[in-house]
Amino acid sequence: MGIDEYAAVRTQCLAWLTRLTGEQGDGLHQLFERCASLADCLALTEERGTRMRRCPHCAGDKLYRHGILHGRQRYRGRQCRRSFNALTATPQAFIRPREKWLPFLQCMLGSMTAGAAAETTGNHRSTSFRWRHRFLAMAKDDRPKPLSGIVEAGKTYLLESQKGSRRLTRPPRRAAACPTTWAGSTGSTVDT
Repeated sequence: MGIDEYAAVRTQCLAWLTRLTGEQGDGLHQLFERCASLADCLALTEERGTRMRRCPHCAGDKLYRHGILHGRQRYRGRQCRRSFNALTATPQAFIRPREKWLPFLQCMLGSMTAGAAAETTGNHRSTSFRWRHRFLAMAKDDRPKPLSGIVEAGKTYLLESQKGSRRLTRPPRRAAACPTTWAGSTGSTVDT
């Protein structure tokens, strides 16, 4: 886009922005916020590619850059001569379009159903379902490191359900104000 063309588009956009209502302005602001953070997320995945030290196919440590495809840097292993990018062998591999990842994750964090997330992002229900499982697979591997060294812990009591068990390890609980006609009742009456 040339400088003159940019200036014309800028003045036209400014004229349109003055006619927006408060809600429309907030919606536009949120849209631009998502675009900026999406660019940050995509930059993080590319940064992961620059830190790659091994080929995901053969685990060889001799790599070289092998062009750019769809905006992502490709790499190639010298031993197996197969190419890959930063997302190869990850749950994010082959998930397209990338522009819908962040809105979909925001829907997941908002506890939306797969169908509601599909409507919000403009994906099909089956795509939304598949993406949910892919992204949850990534979260499954993100666990805190195990504790080591000196660890101090207090007592924690957890109730255990023994419903339906024939051998209780505790005395049976009785419901409050039980009718005397129930099986196993002691025959005592409760004054109400």
